[in-house]
Amino acid sequence: MGALQPLCLVRNGGAGFSRPVRWLEKLERKLDWLHFRGLFKWLAFLGAITFAASYARPLILLDLVFFKEAILSGQVWRLFSFVLIPFGSQPFTPMGVVFMFFGVSIAVLINDSLEGAWGSTRMTLYLLATWFCLAAAQFFFDLPPGVGAINAGMMFYTSVFLAFATLFPKVEFRLFFLLPVEVRILGWLAGILLLANGILHPETLLITVPALIPYGLWVLPGVIQSRKTLVNAVARRRKFTISKGPESEPFHVCEVCRRNERDPADLEFFVMPDGKEYCSEHLPKQP
Repeated sequence: MGALQPLCLVRNGGAGFSRPVRWLEKLERKLDWLHFRGLFKWLAFLGAITFAASYARPLILLDLVFFKEAILSGQVWRLFSFVLIPFGSQPFTPMGVVFMFFGVSIAVLINDSLEGAWGSTRMTLYLLATWFCLAAAQFFFDLPPGVGAINAGMMFYTSVFLAFATLFPKVEFRLFFLLPVEVRILGWLAGILLLANGILHPETLLITVPALIPYGLWVLPGVIQSRKTLVNAVARRRKFTISKGPESEPFHVCEVCRRNERDPADLEFFVMPDGKEYCSEHLPKQP
């Protein structure tokens, strides 16, 4: 984190734990062995190596781009190497080196933050699902020239960035070392640009939509549920504030034992994702 301080991070904040749909939770438990700690930052490091290799071999991208006919003829590495293209496509100039350093540093921050919130298994599955959706889209759709080549690799990183911006919206980047911008603003800007690009160039949706499927499965359900829980909590607190009399309804009530904050026991209360509240003694176990 110290290496990132000159670049961007001045304040950290998260939206809390992202809870995916139930069948994904079961899948994660079955595939708990499938985890690669630090996978995203290692991909960034490989991208930096690709960037350096472009100095000696400027046409290296032609060997990495997803090309269906070449894959069917035996060049299977193209199924995976297209995720390295956004880094390798930067021109090898002093400014390109600076942007490469910043890009890798941000990738390390994103990797460590998401792994801290999700664990390495969910992070690995998210990356694999994003890669699979992009590879399948390029393999089965007849994409126009230029749509799949750079866009697919860029959308891989965009999908991960949007997950980071959603779960850690108050992290701040200092653009040009001066202007502090919360990452949620950059996330909204990225979403608007993707939408505008899809309207102006509908063919790009063949890459954009598949890339965002994992985001819709792993990130959005938890965000929607947390917003519902927050709205319910605000409504209950407003109702509690209005009726302050001694006979007013208690603010915290356990769903099991019906005890509340007025009982003499020193109880702690927890609001579950379904909006129900439990005391610490009857807190249900996660399935």
